[in-house]
Amino acid sequence: MTFKEIRDHKFKILFMYYSGNTDVNQLLFNYFENLPYEEDDDENNYTKDMLKTYKNISRVVIENNNDRIENESDKAVTIKLSENDNINDIKNKVFDIISKSGEIDKLISENLESWDIKRVGKAELTIIRLAIYEMYYDTSIDVRIAINEAIELSKVYGEDKSPKFVNGVLATINKKRVQ
Repeated sequence: MTFKEIRDHKFKILFMYYSGNTDVNQLLFNYFENLPYEEDDDENNYTKDMLKTYKNISRVVIENNNDRIENESDKAVTIKLSENDNINDIKNKVFDIISKSGEIDKLISENLESWDIKRVGKAELTIIRLAIYEMYYDTSIDVRIAINEAIELSKVYGEDKSPKFVNGVLATINKKRVQ
């Protein structure tokens, strides 16, 4: 799995978490273990609700033991999962990001000019949170790459003006981080 695919998974999971105030363990279970995009599962209303709510966030292809389950979307990246991928790394990073949400949100709030964090769109806020985590806490990722990838995510999942907004917020935060 590429870094881009890993980042995309983290974004989607965090977006669902922050949008629905769902238990992260249940969310991760449904995302990876319980094939959340399968619509035929009559017993799992949670899965159906998640599918309806987040149908446009991804095009996911899950391949497990020669089974293939797909969720279509017009504008999202195609992601393929298999048993060989390091899912635990994604899960650990998601838990770490959530545990640092207070610090990250404080940093965002301090650097929003004439904006309140509550006014920021959910997709944009999630993208900024993920980028700040990568900038401050994930030393394996170069800061410039974290910012560029955040802008790319905002082009796919945000509104028309999202890339400019995300870039502005992250550039402001990075400028203060370097000083």
